[in-house]
Amino acid sequence: MTSSGARKYPKGALKLMVTAERLFGEHGIDGVSLRQIVSEAGQANNSAVQHHFGTREGLVQAVYDMRLPKLDDARQVKLDAFKDKTGDICARNLIAALILPVIEAFNEQDQNTYAAFLARLMHKDESVHPFFHSKVPQPAAREIIERLEACYAHLPSRVFNVRIRLASGLSLDYIAERRRLKESGKDPYPDEHAFWNEMIHSIESIFQAPFPVCY
Repeated sequence: MTSSGARKYPKGALKLMVTAERLFGEHGIDGVSLRQIVSEAGQANNSAVQHHFGTREGLVQAVYDMRLPKLDDARQVKLDAFKDKTGDICARNLIAALILPVIEAFNEQDQNTYAAFLARLMHKDESVHPFFHSKVPQPAAREIIERLEACYAHLPSRVFNVRIRLASGLSLDYIAERRRLKESGKDPYPDEHAFWNEMIHSIESIFQAPFPVCY
């Protein structure tokens, strides 16, 4: 783990974070004990989590923050590449700059464990979701979301926020489905590009849906 957001932690703490990310993704945030995380991380001190992170919530926050610096760097690269000579960027490319780095910035194993962990957080209330408590700077993500909201200015801000959440959830579903298709040997897509391109189209449709909906 080399991202700047993780460097402040010693090796033992990083091992706990990586192990916790995997176990939280497999069993749920509340479905695994701290003792199990410590054991599977190969540490003898049963109080290791409390020593490094204070509480379960502190560990969850640290796991959430762990990959953000690398992810935001990848988003910045993609954002800059998509901008035209005037600095403009279309909504579809904004979505790609927001979502695709989750797939492209990490190896397949890290991508899958990270996505599974994020999926377990999807329906957490804002009061406890680590997104709303993170202190890791994410200038690229912030710029992308601000530009995307301007593209869909017809949506009330709270509706836009709901659709961002739904879009994030759909992207995680696509990552899980990609893994399933590979393991099943019954992949109907000609290549990776076709699959992820469909994901971007599907997410774009979430924002394009009218509001309010007329029956």
